[in-house]
Amino acid sequence: MKYLLFLLFPFITFGQDVPIGYWKNYMSYQTADKVACANTKTYCVADGSLYFYDTQSNSINRMSKVNGLSDVGVSDIGYNKYNNQVVVIYENCNIDIIDEGLINNISDIKRKEISGLKEINNIFFDNDIAYLASSFGLIVIDMIKLEIKDTYKIGLNANYESINQVAIKSDTIYCATSSGIYFAYKNNLFLSDFNQWQKDTIFENSSNTNDTFKNIVLFNNHLISVKDGDFDSLFIKNQKWEKYINIGFKNTVLGSNSNELAITDSSKIHLINQLGDDVQVITGFSNIRDCYYNNNELWVADKNLGLIKIKDNELAEVINVNSPFSNNSFNLYFNEKLYVSHGGHINFSVNQLNNDGVSIMDKYNEWVNYDFEKLNRARDIVSIAKIADKEYYASWYNGISVMEGGEHIIKYGYENTGGILDTTYYSNNRIQISDLKKDNNDNLWGLNSQVSNPLFVKTVNGEWHSFTMNQSLEGLYFDELIIDDLNQKWGIIYNKGLFVYNDNNTISNINDDEYKILNTTTGNGNLPTLEILSITKDLDGEIWIGTKEGIAVFYYPSTVFSGYNFDCQQILIQEGDYGQYLLSSESINDIKVDGANRKWIGTKKSGVYLLSDDGLSEIHHFTEENSPLPSNNIISIAINSSNGEVFFGTEKGLISFRSDATKGEEIQENTFVFPNPVKENYNGNIAIGNLYENAYVKITDISGNLVYETNANGGQANWNGKNIDNSRVGTGVYLVFSSNEIGQEKMVSKILFIK
Repeated sequence: MKYLLFLLFPFITFGQDVPIGYWKNYMSYQTADKVACANTKTYCVADGSLYFYDTQSNSINRMSKVNGLSDVGVSDIGYNKYNNQVVVIYENCNIDIIDEGLINNISDIKRKEISGLKEINNIFFDNDIAYLASSFGLIVIDMIKLEIKDTYKIGLNANYESINQVAIKSDTIYCATSSGIYFAYKNNLFLSDFNQWQKDTIFENSSNTNDTFKNIVLFNNHLISVKDGDFDSLFIKNQKWEKYINIGFKNTVLGSNSNELAITDSSKIHLINQLGDDVQVITGFSNIRDCYYNNNELWVADKNLGLIKIKDNELAEVINVNSPFSNNSFNLYFNEKLYVSHGGHINFSVNQLNNDGVSIMDKYNEWVNYDFEKLNRARDIVSIAKIADKEYYASWYNGISVMEGGEHIIKYGYENTGGILDTTYYSNNRIQISDLKKDNNDNLWGLNSQVSNPLFVKTVNGEWHSFTMNQSLEGLYFDELIIDDLNQKWGIIYNKGLFVYNDNNTISNINDDEYKILNTTTGNGNLPTLEILSITKDLDGEIWIGTKEGIAVFYYPSTVFSGYNFDCQQILIQEGDYGQYLLSSESINDIKVDGANRKWIGTKKSGVYLLSDDGLSEIHHFTEENSPLPSNNIISIAINSSNGEVFFGTEKGLISFRSDATKGEEIQENTFVFPNPVKENYNGNIAIGNLYENAYVKITDISGNLVYETNANGGQANWNGKNIDNSRVGTGVYLVFSSNEIGQEKMVSKILFIK
């Protein structure tokens, strides 16, 4: 049992920094798939995420593992008016019940092995009982005891019958299934016996008996059901089931209150009164997925437009949630803002044809989206580089689009680069840019796949050049590019190792250039495998690579062209009498370096590791099991070096962790403390930032007595609020001293502490 944390910590809002060691949710809430109303709260399922809109405060409250939910991938939401409980259903059939701020988890079905399809389709409440329509029968939950009471298999010979929705009329339960409508008396004590269930065969047209019925509701004391088809049909049960309205509907969902029946038709809603008259049609929607009456208000979940309120039969409000456009995080990039590339490819060879572009978050946590049209018809965005005020967007299909001040200024392709951005050898219009990087002279470097000259540069003067490595073009796919301290370019060749290119700092003169293709051979890289997934340069200039067989390091990249040994080395970890190479059983999707030169490692199956600067010590290991991470498959990582926030793009969305390391400052000014003042109910670490790299820091009371001393992680020191005796300090003002560039101490800040 857990509490919803926004009830415990209401002072932390979405736009604020979170304390050190805390997580922050950046899931996408742009769509709307399911909706349910609980008094003044309207809950919405959006692309697997959950939030509620408080109609009293007009506030949006995100719900996730960060603030107490048990899982990710929400598929449905329901509200039980009888006892004021909210039921959250997940795609994996995990269940949360929220009861007065307490979250009670029921994981029985998630853990149960069931042959065939396992999913929960709908929730229906009857006082203190919840009926869950599922692909394997009817699940009964006791909402008082908060436990599964029974599961009814209603199909012939106790076979699983996929139930789509449930309704109750008087004392009879009706189930709309994939092979007709079943019913049974709800007070029957033997409903777990399939023989107690009957298929309703009384239809005006007997051929409908075994059809798929996907919805069923009670309206005006009549059962209304929807028969699935290319155009859905509505049926009403009088003496027999018969056609209700002679109109074909698409993607039909039913909602009802005591006066009105709402029938959705993808882009419009038909409102039917108690006499069966089609009294009004509300248009202007795009892709309706659900609707829910809250008294006389109708709330609509539209896949494309979001959550919408209808009042007095008119559109009254559209709820816009500040979030990324999509949960796809193909690549993360941080440079004053966070850039989330949504596009990508499937194993390089197949384009996703993703038009979602890029979501960008500024320092105020406000999001904007540059989509296919905004980027002048550029899809599958895989990488970004920023030079001055210009943002360069790499497309795995359409070259490079450039934005400035939120406006598109140019798109670079074959024609306007003199053929430098060449098209693939098999197509005259496809340009597959995999990565972009800026060097110290503001030249823009990049990689282009399946072309003769894959490495290219746009100089600060606007000149374009490209360079060959004499490789066979078919299947010549490139991934990441980095630039080392000698201005050498390192890049990943998909399933073929690495390249290193040295232009000898004479970009326009190719006669003094040299390159090497690195492989698994000793003396030519000694890579653990040719399947390289990630590459980065650390603060010491070392080149770290992530492979399908762990991590390796080039400790002396300056010797690549020297004739001396430069091979990479794997890090040997000693465990008792045995040793093994670091993370050798893991696929390393990404490596990023923080302000303390520590390595954040994103894996394909095991979440995130934080390793010491040399990789020998494990500081953290976060997984979806022990943290709010939505998935153990980490696609990309980015770090805000000014505040230590580490962003993780996973296969199920974006999340961040506030770490205790920042980039060291060259000039120690504007030192900040967070939080300050430190209130009596705060028990986390206190960050002291904008310090010299690895500065010595001490904290004293107002009389000069030493309270605490430490060294900064990069540019940030961390204090747990305790003195040298490990006791929480008392109320008062505390002074922070830091060493300056010549080792002299200087008071840099004051902290007000309230015990």
